[in-house]
Amino acid sequence: MGRWTDKPFISQGEWSNTNSDGGGLPFGGKSARIPGRGDAAAEDGAARFDCCALSLKPFAQPVCTPDGTVFDERNITEHIKEHGKHPFSGAPLAAADLVRLQYCRGADGGYVDPVTLKPFSRFAKIVANRRSGHAYLWATVEEFNEKPGAWADLVTGEPFSREDIIVLQDPATPKKDSPPRRAEEPARALARPAAAAARKKAQPYNAAHYSTGRAAAALTSTSVAPVTQNEADVVPADEYMFGRIKAKGYARLVTSLGDINVELHCDRAPRTCYNFIQLARRGYYNGTRFHRSIRNFMIQGGDPTGTGRGGESCWGGAFADEIARKLAHTDRGVLSMANAGPNTNRSQFFILYRAARSLDGKHSVFGRVVGGLPVLAKMEAVPTDDSDRPTTDIVIAEVKVFVDPFAEFAQRLDRKHAHERARKDLAAGRRQRTAAEEEQHERDTTTWFGARLSQGGAGPDANVGAGPGSGGVGRYLTKPRFEQPRAPAAGGSSASDKAAAPAEGYRFGNFDGW
Repeated sequence: MGRWTDKPFISQGEWSNTNSDGGGLPFGGKSARIPGRGDAAAEDGAARFDCCALSLKPFAQPVCTPDGTVFDERNITEHIKEHGKHPFSGAPLAAADLVRLQYCRGADGGYVDPVTLKPFSRFAKIVANRRSGHAYLWATVEEFNEKPGAWADLVTGEPFSREDIIVLQDPATPKKDSPPRRAEEPARALARPAAAAARKKAQPYNAAHYSTGRAAAALTSTSVAPVTQNEADVVPADEYMFGRIKAKGYARLVTSLGDINVELHCDRAPRTCYNFIQLARRGYYNGTRFHRSIRNFMIQGGDPTGTGRGGESCWGGAFADEIARKLAHTDRGVLSMANAGPNTNRSQFFILYRAARSLDGKHSVFGRVVGGLPVLAKMEAVPTDDSDRPTTDIVIAEVKVFVDPFAEFAQRLDRKHAHERARKDLAAGRRQRTAAEEEQHERDTTTWFGARLSQGGAGPDANVGAGPGSGGVGRYLTKPRFEQPRAPAAGGSSASDKAAAPAEGYRFGNFDGW
C-alpha cells in the first residue's frame, strides 16, 4: 500500500493565507492583502508611486515636494492653506515649492518611462526632473544623462543639473516608506514612556514572586471573569515578616514560685513565637494557672479556663504546626506548644522536666529555659492529684517580653517606607532638604580638598555620580575646567601681569604627574 502523504495539520503558510490570493483555500487566518488597498498594503503600509501620500488613493494631478513625497495637487494645496507646513516632516512648505509632475502612460494605461517605455513598479527607482517635471526610471537617467555627461531633459531637451533630480521612489532607501507612519512615530515615541508608566503600577512591599493565577483561571474556565494581565500576588504582612526574622526573642514568666527566663526561637518558629509574644503583650496569660504537671515529664499552662480545653491564639482560631528538625524535645526546660492534634495550636504550652523525644514531630518547639531552672525544680516538686493537677496553685502573674524581633522589624519597615516617601517627595519637589540631608549632600558633592564636584558639567546641584567614573572613587574625580582667557586691559598686558602669572610645573593638588 502507498503511504498517506496528506498532512493532518494546517501549515503556517496555509494559516497565514500566503497562497489564498492565488486560489488557495481560505483557512481563516490573517490575509496578506487588505481589501480596497491592493498591493499597497502588502508593503508594510508603504505608499505606492501612483498614489497620493495623504489620501493613499490614485492621484489626478501629481505634484511632489522637494524631498520627493508625491501628493495629489488638490489635497496638498488644501493642506498648505490650512497648516502651511509639510504634512509629515513638519517643515515649512508653500505652494510655490511644489513641482508639477508629468507621468507618461503606456498602451495598457500604466505609468512607463517616456524613453525606454519600461513600466514603473514598486521595485524600481523613480526620479523626476525638477525643471521639466517629467518622471523617469533612474536607470534611464543614469544611462543617457549621467554617464555621457549630457545634462539635458530627455523629452524637452531643457538643460538641468544633478541637483535638479528628485528621487520619488527608491526601494533601497527606507526613507520613502510609509510617510503617515513616519509622521506618527515621533508622537508614538513620546507617548510610549507615559503609557508604560501608566500601565506599570507601584508594587507593594509584600508583592510575591508569583501571580494571582486569575489570567490562567480566566483562560481555562468560562465561569471566571476575563483577565488578560498577570498581576503579582500579595503575601500577607505576617507571612512577609515571618520569613525575614533572624533574631531570638526573650521573655520572663513571673510565677508564684519565682521567675523563669525563656529564649524564643523566633528565627525557626516565627509563627508560634509571634503568637506567644502577642498574647503576652495583651496580658492573656496574666493570672492563669499551670493546670497539669507530671513528674519527670512536663508542666502545662496557658489556659485561661484552667481546664486544659480552652484558650485562643492571637488570630482567634487554631494555627498550623511549625516542626523544625533542629528543634527537638531533647533537654530539660524545652518550651513547646500543647495541642489536641495536628495544626490545633492555640495558647497552651508546656515546659519539659526531662527529654521526651516521642513528642518530636507532633508538637512545635519554640523556646527553651535559659534562667530559673531551680524554679522549674520547685514546680516539679509540687504534689498533684489523680488528674495531674497541682494541689497548690502555680500562678503565672505576668509574662514580660524583653526582646521582640517582630516589633523591631515593624519599626525598621516603617522607617524604610518613610525614607522612600521622603526620597520621592524630594525628587518630585514636594519638600526641601532638611539640615541633616543638606549636610550629607554637601559631603557627597565636595572633595577632600574642598572643591565642588563638576558632576558631569551639570552644576553643583546635579546628581552625584554623574561625572567621570559615576561610582566608587571616580565619583570624586572632576572634569578639567577650561577657563576663558581674560581680555587684556585697554593699555595691553603689563609687566606686573606677566610676573603674576603662575609658573608651569607641579602644584599642590595637581596629580597629573603621578
